[in-house]
Amino acid sequence: MSADSYRLSNLLHSPGLHTDKVLTHLNRVLATSAGVEATLCTLCYTLYFVHSRLLRIRKTKHSPLAITLATKVSTLILPGETLVASISPPKSYLSGTCASVKALADLTNDVRYFTRLWGLIPIYNWAKDHYLKPPGDASLKALIWGQVLMFSTFQVLENGAYLASKGILKGEAWHRRQPKWWVWSNRFCLAYLGLEGLRLLRIRQLRYNEDFGAKNTTSDEDEGMVRIESEALRRKWQSEFYVGAGWLPLTLQRSFGDQSAGPLDETWIGICGMIPGIIALGNVWQQTKE
Repeated sequence: MSADSYRLSNLLHSPGLHTDKVLTHLNRVLATSAGVEATLCTLCYTLYFVHSRLLRIRKTKHSPLAITLATKVSTLILPGETLVASISPPKSYLSGTCASVKALADLTNDVRYFTRLWGLIPIYNWAKDHYLKPPGDASLKALIWGQVLMFSTFQVLENGAYLASKGILKGEAWHRRQPKWWVWSNRFCLAYLGLEGLRLLRIRQLRYNEDFGAKNTTSDEDEGMVRIESEALRRKWQSEFYVGAGWLPLTLQRSFGDQSAGPLDETWIGICGMIPGIIALGNVWQQTKE
């Protein structure tokens, strides 16, 4: 190998060039609305997961200190007396990091709510496309119309609750309405996810022929193409199933008036939210390849 060829080979495999390719590709991802939403979703729930882990580390680190203090104080209490005290974690770099990560996660989540304010527009296009090109199966057609209704209602309720929480929709009526709208928006989203599960089940029953684009054929040459296509459609079906499975426990959690009564802690909220975020980000990454 000549010196020039060797230098060219090193350049093509250099970390700087790889970083440039990744950043260039990421720029294409963030140039799409789907890419922005997938990135924000992944970042948001990853931060919630990291925050839960940092809190656990902080608790483990400071528990011996709290036990030591409690032991020393107990020797000063007279018999029959009870002392109730709350000990805040001492200020440290770890505590500051926990607060910063939580603040960034909340900010990212707030941006996601804001960008969904115009979510009714893609829902309208979804309904229009379904009206112009409905699936041949009557069950799928009914399920999708049900999804359109549930998701549009969810979007209206969420938008109203979000605008009221920011003081844009003012008045005592909106103040009373806001917590109920948050809860009911997630209940309608839960109903949408239930219909999505039924839609995917029906598609599986039809062997992916409906809605996913596969077709029957009698030609041997075309039959091989259909098998390849059906394998890709099967992977798409699995991807959509895992997305719904990730959102389902999160939506169920938020359907409770008191979310502390829900089944998930912050760790599981982060894990469940990362699943659809990573899948969506991977799909957009593939779609924006050169």
